[in-house]
Amino acid sequence: MRLLLASNRYFLSGGPERYLFNVAPVLEERGHTVIPFALAYERNIDSPYAHYFPPPPAGSDFVRFDDRDLGLGERALLAWKVVRDTAVYRAARRVLRAERIDAVYALQIAHYLYPDLLFAARDEDIPVLWRQSDYQLICPAYNSFRAGAPCRLCDGGLGNALRHRCLKDSLAVTGARVAAMTYARFRRADGAAVRIVCPSLHLLSRLRENGFPDERLVHLSTPVADDLLSGTPSPPGTTVLYVGGFYPPKGVSVAIDAARKAAWNLVLAGDTETPEGRALRASAPSHVTFAGHLSGGDLTAAYRAARCVVVPSRWEENAPNVVLEAQAHGRPVVASRIGSLTEMIDDGVDGLLVPPGDPYALQAAVERLLGDDKLAAGLGRAARARIERDHAMAGHLDRLERIFREIVR
Repeated sequence: MRLLLASNRYFLSGGPERYLFNVAPVLEERGHTVIPFALAYERNIDSPYAHYFPPPPAGSDFVRFDDRDLGLGERALLAWKVVRDTAVYRAARRVLRAERIDAVYALQIAHYLYPDLLFAARDEDIPVLWRQSDYQLICPAYNSFRAGAPCRLCDGGLGNALRHRCLKDSLAVTGARVAAMTYARFRRADGAAVRIVCPSLHLLSRLRENGFPDERLVHLSTPVADDLLSGTPSPPGTTVLYVGGFYPPKGVSVAIDAARKAAWNLVLAGDTETPEGRALRASAPSHVTFAGHLSGGDLTAAYRAARCVVVPSRWEENAPNVVLEAQAHGRPVVASRIGSLTEMIDDGVDGLLVPPGDPYALQAAVERLLGDDKLAAGLGRAARARIERDHAMAGHLDRLERIFREIVR
């Protein structure tokens, strides 16, 4: 089967991109031809198919909103292309035809490849499997989070996002996203996706509540790369580890508050060049270490040095990779009892759950693990066993191939 794997970016930065680079080579080992499709960013990994990639809407150096300041004209062009980008449509139709694509597997396409990639697939009569990383189909801000808590207001209409200026606290930025969603819904772009893949049952439930029919929704858990499951996990370490972004929904401040009066060392791994990251770095106590972005061997070493991993999220996470990675390393996770985290962690069996936003409960749970070697090791073994049972790459690919066979006529 000839598959187009589409994501806004073609460089390994985590999340959907990491999934692409984990899955693509295994699909090829199983006899499929995998053709990537992304925007032509400077940071992309080299690809023989890069000549198909359309230009990014605000220049090849502009990936995130805080990469550089945009001029008024660039902002206007970006806003328009978020709604409709004919260059993406033309490029997508070109690659679909030239490479004789059987099916499209869309990963993170929000903002830029969406909706024109789906329009192109529909017009070429090629089925689409669309994996959801967040709440982009129902929430203009993607995270269903507002004023420090989960939010459902846009279930009742996208105008609520405009009223609260949910993106960047900006009416213009929010308006562009709402316009894009309204246009895509009017043109029935979402109808082009034959199947919508939900990594968590929580997300599937939210989409069902918002009118997506059951026959289009598929639950498919995120796989863990084979190399993470090779060998035996090391004995529990001594540090407490956080891996992820520095944004209010992630609850990093809760972890710092939990560690503030404690004697344990909290290691925070992630890019702190965000407004919250810079503020937390300036106010955190000395026994909180900001390790910066870690990957490869450095990230593996951080997991091995950890007694446990904390996921103090305030938003309803959709199957975060950090939980799977921690469990694959045999480390129990202490997480908020919210969203998909309650599916990924069996409280008291392979990890611990605490109320979201409660630093005292988080501190108490962490100190249980630091003070009880047997408990930490037992939860870690159970976590590793769960990953081997439910998230191995082979099982994921078996299920994925069955779905492709169902949708390709």
